[in-house]
Amino acid sequence: MIMRPIALAAAGVLAGLLAGCTTPAQPLADEPRHPSIAADLSPVPAFTGGGEGWSIEIASTGKGDHDASLNADGRTWKGALRYRGQPADAPSSLIVLNGELGKQPAIVEIKREPCRSAEGMDTQASVQVTMEGQPQRRGCGHLAVY
Repeated sequence: MIMRPIALAAAGVLAGLLAGCTTPAQPLADEPRHPSIAADLSPVPAFTGGGEGWSIEIASTGKGDHDASLNADGRTWKGALRYRGQPADAPSSLIVLNGELGKQPAIVEIKREPCRSAEGMDTQASVQVTMEGQPQRRGCGHLAVY
């Protein structure tokens, strides 16, 4: 039948496309890593912060991985974030963590800069949380240092 070779070809193309959608759990051996990750350190050993009506806590678990918890609107989203190194063309004060919170894709951007919270507290970092299905959140926080 003519349909069979076409179906097999379509299945092969689909499998090839989907193969590119998977993300390896571990970085590839030749993938560049931030120098601190090689020493099992993260530029974010711990972070606590938030804004009006929300808060986030992040703790390094080693090798660029972090546990995170976002509290907002009476809900808590827990998940894992990963530091993959300094983004190209980004200021050195910016730290970006990517991963999931509550099984939703999330990006947390921490910037080392003076920040004044809604309560009038001065901190040395600002934070922005972008999570699928949620409004973008901006606030201030405390970044632990080694």
